[in-house]
Amino acid sequence: MSGPFEGLKVLELGRFIAVPVCGQLLAEGGADVIKVEDLDGDQTRHNGPIMPFEGRQYFNKNRGKRSISVRITEPEVLAAIQKLAAAADIVLANFRPGMSESLGLDYESVRAMNPRVIYGENTAYGLEGPMAPLAGMDMALQALTGLAHMTETGPEPLVNPIIDYAAAMLMAWGVSTALYHRERTGHGQRLNVALMHAAMFLENNQLTHVELLDSWRGEFVRYLKHAFADGKTWADVIEHRETLLPHKVVRAYYGFHATKDGTVGVACNARTQRLKLMSLLGVDDRWTSEPGWMPEDAHAHADYVYRQVATAFAQQPTAHWIAALEERGLPIAPVRHSDELFFDEQVKANNFLAEVEHEVLGSIKVVAPPLRMSETPLAPRPPVSLGKNTREILAEAGLGAGQIDGLFARGAVREVHETLEDLL
Repeated sequence: MSGPFEGLKVLELGRFIAVPVCGQLLAEGGADVIKVEDLDGDQTRHNGPIMPFEGRQYFNKNRGKRSISVRITEPEVLAAIQKLAAAADIVLANFRPGMSESLGLDYESVRAMNPRVIYGENTAYGLEGPMAPLAGMDMALQALTGLAHMTETGPEPLVNPIIDYAAAMLMAWGVSTALYHRERTGHGQRLNVALMHAAMFLENNQLTHVELLDSWRGEFVRYLKHAFADGKTWADVIEHRETLLPHKVVRAYYGFHATKDGTVGVACNARTQRLKLMSLLGVDDRWTSEPGWMPEDAHAHADYVYRQVATAFAQQPTAHWIAALEERGLPIAPVRHSDELFFDEQVKANNFLAEVEHEVLGSIKVVAPPLRMSETPLAPRPPVSLGKNTREILAEAGLGAGQIDGLFARGAVREVHETLEDLL
């Protein structure tokens, strides 16, 4: 069975994470994705290096693509890339601000050659506003949007670049939506996914503002403007914010708890779930058991409940609590390290990991495409060496063999031939 994107041509002018992951999702759906890399390759080829021009970071963002390695400012090369853009169904880009225009590979330039093109671009801060021209990456956006985990000792960055991955999935969804629109109307369009907007999407639970209830936010933001200059600590800031909240979600029922021999994650936020957990643990919480009852001090009551729940969980081992909560239909899981997923029975049963055969390294285990489709399955394919397809792609763009040989002779294009000796 062919994939849902079989027959589509994609030109990927992307690096790092968001655009490459989007390109990989399309490639695993059957699209022919041409990845344009500079002479040293996408920077992720050098992250977690295994051998020259091969890094672990590259493997999980660039599977199933063809690679062309070029100096894009070379006139003959640029003309070839523009020709590829003119023939593409989809162009994906995350150039530095202003670079796409200088190369004639911005949306307006590509649309003039190719009115049906779907042009997906990833920016840091969006297309408008004072920060639009600035470069940005996941860690900076974690800081700017408050997505980093706020603790009493200071903010802790999230290790995984989830903003980049969220942007990639939103872009893949946007491309699919635009393809459906084009199928009905014949018209292409421009898509923009900003990392800042993707981060805010991930914070959806916190970013609903009801003026009647949430006017405290203005006071808190004014407080933040001078808090640290006045010598306040992060603990002070967190405590001050909690005093302003109209109510406090009782974290006892939704979070991590230490057990006698480990840690569990519990997710019992709904009232019916809380009541079951209270009964199991012997917890006293009138706020949950008596609708309409309100404590005089909401924060003190929440701490009181938390201490009860934490103390109860600490009395028994993890296996005991997993069995007890699962018997009652309550969500619980042990806190584990991601390394354990390689040996997990649930992962194996659902084929959440897949094996691909690398041309030099042999078998590589990777995360399978994160969607199962009954009629048009997605299929993981291995990544390729830098510039492996340079000659054939330049030929597809209309360059003759002599022209291509000349570009190689001038060092304007590249193909890397890897061997096991490079690794050993």
